[in-house]
Amino acid sequence: MTIKLIILAALAVSLFAFPVGNGPVQAQQTTDVHGKVVNGTEGAELPGDLSVLMLITGADGRLAGTGQADLDADGQFVFKNVEVLDEGSYAISVDHLGVFYGTSLAADNLADDLVVTVYETTKDASIIRVEQQVMVIAGVDKDKQQVSAIEFVRIFNPSDRTLLPDLTNFDQISFLRFALPPGANDLTVQSDLPGGDISSIGTGFALTSPVIPGAHSIDFSYIFPYDVETVSYRQSLVQGADVFQVLVPEKIPGMAILALTNVDPVNIQGTSYRAYEGRNFPPGQGLQLEITGLPLPGVWARFSNSVTSGAFWQIAIPSALGITLAVILLWGLIRGYRPDSANDDQPMPSKGLNPAERAAVVQAVAALDQQFQDGGLPETEYGSQRQELMARVLNPDADLAGASQSEQIE
Repeated sequence: MTIKLIILAALAVSLFAFPVGNGPVQAQQTTDVHGKVVNGTEGAELPGDLSVLMLITGADGRLAGTGQADLDADGQFVFKNVEVLDEGSYAISVDHLGVFYGTSLAADNLADDLVVTVYETTKDASIIRVEQQVMVIAGVDKDKQQVSAIEFVRIFNPSDRTLLPDLTNFDQISFLRFALPPGANDLTVQSDLPGGDISSIGTGFALTSPVIPGAHSIDFSYIFPYDVETVSYRQSLVQGADVFQVLVPEKIPGMAILALTNVDPVNIQGTSYRAYEGRNFPPGQGLQLEITGLPLPGVWARFSNSVTSGAFWQIAIPSALGITLAVILLWGLIRGYRPDSANDDQPMPSKGLNPAERAAVVQAVAALDQQFQDGGLPETEYGSQRQELMARVLNPDADLAGASQSEQIE
C-alpha cells in the first residue's frame, strides 16, 4: 500500500462511497466486511479518532471503489454492502502516527474477521537487526571497466514499536543506511517497507521508510567503476550484520574478496558463485572490503577509453598546440634571420610573444577547441575566434580587428 493510493482513497471518500456504473442496474452480490484494529505496543491504547480505509481494485487493475469506516469503543469496524468482484482485490489500511498499517484480501476472504495491528513509534534505529546482507557480483564489463552488483538485505525489527525516521534530528540515527563502492551510480532500491525516500548520504544512501515490527527485505542494485584490478572501500555495516557475504561468479576465476572467509560455493539459477563470508558484525564496526582480480581491458581498449574521456583532451590539446606553435615560432625565427650583409632596409622580424603570453594563448586555443568539441560553440564563431588567437601568436604586433577583417575578405 503506497501513500499515493491512500491519498487518492481519502479524496475519493469525500466524493463517493461505492460507485455504480452507467447503464442498466444489475444485481450484484454484496457482503459485509468485519474487522478489528488492535495496538501491538505493550501498554498502549488506540486513539478514538482512527478511521479504516478500503480500496477496491478490479481485475483490470483499476480503482473500482472506496470506503471508510470508523472504530467503535472496542476497536471494531464494519464495511456494509461491499460489492464482491471476481478477481478483485480489497486493501484495508489504517493511518496511525503517520504510518500506514493494513492488509490485502481477495474476494474469497472477505467473510473472514480481519485484524489490523498498529504500533507506537520509536526513532532509535539501533533496534533494527540485519540478519543477512549478501552482495552479488552480477557482471563485469572489462572494456568499460565497470562492475554490476546487487545487494540483498534481510532485516528484522524485534521490538513492539515501528521505527519512524526523522531526518531533522542529527543527534540520533533514526533511519537505515547502507554503504556503496566509490563512484557507484545507477542506484535502484526496492523493499517491502511502506513509503519512504532514498537520500544520498556520505559514501552511500539512507532509506527513510518506516520499519514495522517483524521481518523485511531490501534489495538494491548499482554499477561502480574501477581503474586497477583492486577496489577497496569501507563497508560500514551501520546496522551491523549477523552474516555478510559476497558472491563472485565462477566464470571470473581470478577475482577474490579479501578480509572475508572463503566458504562453500553457491548456485543461483544455474550460475555458480564463489562465496566469501563474515559473521557477527556489531553495529558500525564494518570492514575494509577489497575486491581483487578485476579483469583489465587490452591495451587498445584502454587507449580508446582514455581518448574518449574529457581529461584526455584537456591534456592532449594544449600539449599538441604547444608543440605546433613552438615549431611555427622556430620556423619564423629562422626565416627572419638575416646575415650582416643583408639589406638594412629589410624590416626586422617580430619578436613575438613572451613565453608567459604565449602559454596563455595556447591555453585559450585549447579551451576554445574543447568548447567546440562539446558542441557549445557554433562553427563560424569557433573558426573566427581561433584565427584571431593564432594571429595573436604569429603576428602579435598586428591589429586584431584589422586582421579579422582581412581574413573575412579572404
